Amino acid sequence: MRIKEFFKILWNFRSTLLLILLPIVMLPIPIVLDSTEAACGYCIIIMAAYWISEVLPLAVTSFLPLIMFPLMGIMPASAVSVVYLKDTNWLFVGGLMIAVAVEHTCLHKRIALRVLLAVGSKPESLMIGFMLPTYFLSMWISNTATTAMMIPIVNAVLGELVRGPSEYQNDQELEDGPEQPDLEKTTGFTTTNIDVKSQNTESNTDGVKSYQNSTFKSDESDIDSVNDATKAEETETASKENDVAVVQPEPKHESGKLEKGLTLCVPYAASIGGITTLTGTGPNLVLAGQYPILFPDAEPPITFSNWMAYHLPLSLSLLLLSYIWLMWLFLDLSIKSIRTWCGRGNKTERDRRVNELLVREYAKLGDIRWAEVTVLIVFTTTALLWFFRDPGFIPGWSVLFKDGYVSDGTVAMTMACLLFFLPSKRPTFLGKRPEKINDIKPVPPVLDWPTVHRMFPWNVVFLLGGGFALAEGATVSGFSDWLGEQLLFLNGLPNWVICLIVTVITCLFTECTSNVATASLFVPIIAELAQGAQIHPLYLLLPTVVSTSLAFMLPVATPPNAIAFSYGHLKVVDLVKAGWMLNLLGILILMVFVNTYGIAFYGLDEFPYWASENYTGPTDPPTTMMPLI
Repeated sequence: MRIKEFFKILWNFRSTLLLILLPIVMLPIPIVLDSTEAACGYCIIIMAAYWISEVLPLAVTSFLPLIMFPLMGIMPASAVSVVYLKDTNWLFVGGLMIAVAVEHTCLHKRIALRVLLAVGSKPESLMIGFMLPTYFLSMWISNTATTAMMIPIVNAVLGELVRGPSEYQNDQELEDGPEQPDLEKTTGFTTTNIDVKSQNTESNTDGVKSYQNSTFKSDESDIDSVNDATKAEETETASKENDVAVVQPEPKHESGKLEKGLTLCVPYAASIGGITTLTGTGPNLVLAGQYPILFPDAEPPITFSNWMAYHLPLSLSLLLLSYIWLMWLFLDLSIKSIRTWCGRGNKTERDRRVNELLVREYAKLGDIRWAEVTVLIVFTTTALLWFFRDPGFIPGWSVLFKDGYVSDGTVAMTMACLLFFLPSKRPTFLGKRPEKINDIKPVPPVLDWPTVHRMFPWNVVFLLGGGFALAEGATVSGFSDWLGEQLLFLNGLPNWVICLIVTVITCLFTECTSNVATASLFVPIIAELAQGAQIHPLYLLLPTVVSTSLAFMLPVATPPNAIAFSYGHLKVVDLVKAGWMLNLLGILILMVFVNTYGIAFYGLDEFPYWASENYTGPTDPPTTMMPLI
């Protein structure tokens, strides 16, 4: 009994023991081998273990290179510090500030409800109606925030589709809590497209449940008025002649499948949407930041335009296949359902109730406000400037400036700063002149610093910086070269087999680890593997990085999954049953695209001269075909 209690105590202190004992146990590596490569490997092992186990906050673990690299003679402190705030970080900061403005003005909710009203109120149409705005919004704002905004709408629609208005109202009255906690305080999630895992499912679910309750609590009066109106309409309908057939409740197994399908489609679409743009999710920025460190003379560099041009058709293909799969799994895909989706089926009383609910929710937003229009203009202008800075197929606007001086980060920060002085309301001189001269005052800006400070995911800036420092240390110390030599046993395999192996490993790894941490660890390793095997680095790096976003099987795999899981419609087995096929489809699409479109777009079928270990500078003659863009 005492032994059992002793091991129970050890288990309770497992995080503390790992935090203290791991550096001590691994200390012989740098002492015995006595080389900078061994010292860097020691640092990487400790950071990888801390990132996976989360014994320290992920951002705090990212500070370790600032401490360990100088003390162990890998890099001077000044050199390590510079790496933490690269141009890619400012692209992330500017893009997230614009995303904060979109959320702050509720522009994303207006877009989502407008799409839902356009596609219709039938279950088949609602599924694609939820997936499309979620997919689009998660390209630009946090997949966590997008899911947290969409799932309450899904729950309200399910109240009309499955349980009925009165039952839905009773559920909300039971779930509503006395307080309205803040999203960041209750969930630990921040408005970012970085999937930061919680330490266990229970804490993650409880936190998101608190946010679910607070979301409905903040709209309690609105929901009550909606339900009162719905009850009045039902009473009036019942008093009329029986010219409308009474809608029978759906069988329990059918309603359960409908709840699961509509709930799952949102987090899956959010994860897929993040693949599309360079700022969509953290791993994309990890690759964009580490790629010039690992290959300084790479041509072409990774830009917003060529990333989106390659990944937009890829993500759309995965979105379509995921919709078909969820339709088949939960809504019994058939010719009849296709006819219904196309609008040929008869609209039932239940469909009319759902449509009325969406109309009422949209009406709550009121007329579009000046701030929303301003943010929409800034948002659209930013996307266009990113895409046309250096599109490749035509000269971009960057040719107006010195070569290499303007980047996507410059665009992001310029447009983000505009939001701090553009007016959030119609300026006084453009409207009706006030009667009193004292009423002529400056209009507050769209964004203010307290709002940004509250909603911005500052921890992710350091998380990205830690990954960049890790890549720089591995390159400077020679650890990357040593690791590449150890992976030479894979050289005998076909290139597509090597790509498949690393993609599958990364896809499985990200189910239990932060996708940013996973990308930060794998990118330097895969880059050295590509260099040693004489494979175009992007041939292995693009599928590896994108596969970190294919986290579909577990509630703790990504915050959107946890938010959806917290609403009680799903079990873990439902996520596994739906997610394994999406993981398989995602890997298949990645392999097809990199071996077809990737070869034509980036020239991935030949090893580039700038990736050679013996390459010394841009004076060497090129030995490979230049990519199309």
